[in-house]
Amino acid sequence: MDKQQIISFINEQLASGKITKDELNALTNESVVSPSVPSQVFQSETQSQQPQHESSKSLINVFYSIGATIAIVGVGILVGQNWNEIGFVGRILVSLGISFATYVAGLVMRGQEHRVLSQVMFIISTALAPFGVFVLLSEASIDFDSTVQLMIACGLSIIYGFALFLTRRNILVLITIGFVTWAYYALILKMFGINNFDFDYIKWATMLLGASYLLIAYGYQSVWRSENQSDEWEKRGVQNVLYGLGTLAVLGSGIFIGGAFDLVFIAMIFAAFYGSIYLKSRAMLTLGALFLTAHIIKLTSEYFIDSIGWPVALIAVGFIIIGVGYMTFYLNRKFISN
Repeated sequence: MDKQQIISFINEQLASGKITKDELNALTNESVVSPSVPSQVFQSETQSQQPQHESSKSLINVFYSIGATIAIVGVGILVGQNWNEIGFVGRILVSLGISFATYVAGLVMRGQEHRVLSQVMFIISTALAPFGVFVLLSEASIDFDSTVQLMIACGLSIIYGFALFLTRRNILVLITIGFVTWAYYALILKMFGINNFDFDYIKWATMLLGASYLLIAYGYQSVWRSENQSDEWEKRGVQNVLYGLGTLAVLGSGIFIGGAFDLVFIAMIFAAFYGSIYLKSRAMLTLGALFLTAHIIKLTSEYFIDSIGWPVALIAVGFIIIGVGYMTFYLNRKFISN
């Protein structure tokens, strides 16, 4: 039956009343809708392929990381085994040369599709840049004192800060902060000098630095919410690292001050517990629990051993640590994990 015969047959059925125009329209609409079925099947197949695509991307990222590590180790072994043979030019090429090349590569690959690879390039560049500068200064017989370190750290902070401004790569936040931290300590050494050096300066300076890390981490949260959220997990990782380093710097320096500050330090520990809940930071919670345990042991050994005896002090500290562990577990499950 050809097309014309089918049309004639339909007209006869309409004329005889065996089918109505509404039924014919309904049949026509079904015919129009039915071709969308394959597209739904295709959509479901595409969705099922997404986990495989994400898995392949994760595998590629693992290879990027392994390759970067092997490359850095290879440069170190090459220079170490052939230090005298390769000469000054060879040392500069395998240090500053590779550092500059990977830095430029990271800038060039600033597209979103090369996000991970460009960050790997910046990591390699960062690992080799200070070493290359040290080789250059050694060959020029320049002392690596606090003034020179301050200049180098400020220069590298500007260089990698510019890359951060241009590419918005998350790893460059940590790299830039690392070089700024180097410049910060070099400035402290330059101000107070080695001869008049007092460890108390470092304690308070480190505590101030840790507070700065915490403020930067808190501000970074608003930055990633206003920008592209496709790499939100990276930004969250940077924030967690800064929270952890900031807490470690503040509590790690505060525990060594002693004296009347021990009471203030207890308040700081409980502030860390509250901050971990408010900021959803597991690193801050864990460090707060560890420093609370260490501080309890410190106070017990200083003030209570002579009065209650060493065995009794150990029993008390043991049960207190168990309580701290359970409190940490409860806070993590109740307020952070959820």
